[in-house]
Formats: sequence, C-alpha cells, structure tokens
Amino acid sequence: MASGRREECCSMRLISLVCLFVQNAGLVTLMRFTRTRRDRPMFLATTAVMVDEFSKLSLSFFMVWLHWYRSREDKKQGIDDFVRHLRRQFDVRSSLLMAVPALLYTVQKNLLYVALSNLDACVYQAAYTGKHITTALFSYLILGKRLNHWQKGSLLVLMFGVALVQISQLTEPRKPTGDHPVLGFVAVTLACCTSGFSSAYLEYFIKKADYWGKQVQLALPALFFAFAGVASQDWSAVVNSGFFQGYDEFVVLTIFFEVAGGLLVASVTKYADSIVKNFAIALSLTAVTAASALIWDFQLSSTFVLGTVITVGAAYMYNYTPPAKEPPLPDKRPREQERTGRLQEP
Repeated sequence: MASGRREECCSMRLISLVCLFVQNAGLVTLMRFTRTRRDRPMFLATTAVMVDEFSKLSLSFFMVWLHWYRSREDKKQGIDDFVRHLRRQFDVRSSLLMAVPALLYTVQKNLLYVALSNLDACVYQAAYTGKHITTALFSYLILGKRLNHWQKGSLLVLMFGVALVQISQLTEPRKPTGDHPVLGFVAVTLACCTSGFSSAYLEYFIKKADYWGKQVQLALPALFFAFAGVASQDWSAVVNSGFFQGYDEFVVLTIFFEVAGGLLVASVTKYADSIVKNFAIALSLTAVTAASALIWDFQLSSTFVLGTVITVGAAYMYNYTPPAKEPPLPDKRPREQERTGRLQEP
C-alpha cells in the first residue's frame, strides 16, 4: 500500500513537472511568435486579455459549481440552493477587496504583451524572474515576513543576474528583434511590481478562501477592467475591423495556455514542491532560449548565459532550506572524572 502511494506521488510529480514545463515554455514562445510575425494583421492585445479573463471566469465558475455539486449533502438541491451557496461564499467586502489585484493583474497582462513585443523570449523570461524580488519586498512590507540569510543573499544574486540579462540585450551588437528594448524592460519591471504586490495583497486579505472561488472574484472585476482597456485604447479599431481581428489558431492557443496556467496552479500546488517548480522554470528557460535561436536567430552571448545561470541558481538558492543544526550531545567526561576522582579519594 505504501509503495503504491509512493509510486503514485512520484508519477504525479513527474506529470506536474511536464505540465509546468510545457505551459511556461509554450506560453512565452507563442506570445513572442504572435507579437512579432508580419504575415497577417496584428491582433489587439487588449481583446486577448479580455478573452482570457472571460475564459478564466467561465472555467472558475464551472469549477465552483462542480465542487458544490459533488459535496452537496442533499442530492435534490437545485439552482436556488447553488445561488444561496454563492451568496454565502462571495460576500461584498471580499469581492470589493478583489478589485485591487484584479486591476493590477489586468494591467500586468497588457504589460507582458508589450514586453514580448520588444524583447527576445528568453530575455523576457529571465528578466521576469525579478518578480521574486518584488514579491519578497511586498511580503516584508505588507505581511511582515522575515527572510533568512539564504533568502536575502539569493535576492541580491538574483538582482545581479537579471541586471546581466538586461545588459546583454542592450549592448548586443545586432539590432534586437524588438524596436524598443528599453520599453520592453520597463514593461517587465512594472509587471514584476504588479505581480509582487498582488501576491502579497491576496495573501494578506484572503488566506483561507477557496481557490476557485477566489478566481471567480478576481476574474469578474478583471473582465470589467479588461473591457475598459478595450474601450479606452482600441475601441475605434474594434468598430472598424472587428473584435477578433488578427486572430488565428496561434492566438487562440496562446490564450489557452494563459488560461491553463490557473488550472495548473490549482493542481500542481498539491503535488509539486518548490524544487519541481524551479526545475520546470529552468527547463522552460532552456527550451525558450533554443526556440529563440532557431526561430528568431537569437545569438547567445557570454553575458546572457552567465546572467541566466545566476538567475536560475538564485531561484534554487531562495527556496533552499539549510539543515537544522542538531544540539550537541552532553559531555559525560566531567561526570566520569568526578566519579573516578571520588573513588580514588582515601
């Protein structure tokens, strides 16, 4: 029985690793590909964010219903009972609190499209690991979390690695595949800040909420903010050329990978630890670098390789827990000497 559970756990960890790797590498590569091709009209990033939020809202709402349907005590309960369940779970205060991270996440997704329009995919992914720094900073300011010496050192190392990655892009002899690499780095930096603040904010206000219920509360105002982004930035383009202009199977697949990230968080957290997550990030960064070299003729430089290695190493270092020091065994020699001394006394 124990061996069977151990094998099942190992298999789930492997599946988690593969899913995380495919989702991380596939999403970044597809986003970069769809934002740099010139064979068709460019799709509107604001509409893609809105479709993403609508899909997440639909998926999360379905998961909330499925969880209620399976856990209900009376099998005759119907829609009215489900509505009452929603009213009990989604109170007004927590829903209003969710509007803040919902706005930040909507802005963050638009920033990531801007970043991948102006940075190589591998450079973007390495630079985006800077969200660990902002998450630790806001966790200290909002939650009062203390960092041990290993974590403080790893954040300094991570800052150095991200700086090397940025330097490698800005000092590259060839013209970067994006027209404005500085704008790309500014977008990544702002996205890291919104990600770090939102993570600490959610942990502070909503610690024990159901995951899918929290996703519904996030996606509902985020859908409103995404529509506001479409109306304020691209409304004339939507009226003239349609909401889904520039969409094809690659854009739809990109949105699918983005939505799948939420489902992976719910399932992977149960089986995968920080080591598996960091290993998946390292593998996906390697795969994205290879794709960048093959598709976009990205040339590896020693500065970029060094910065990437330092960045991945810092992620492992941040989650490393040094072994606890065992208390020293009591020294029995003084007692033995005292006993023998007493026996030798005349």
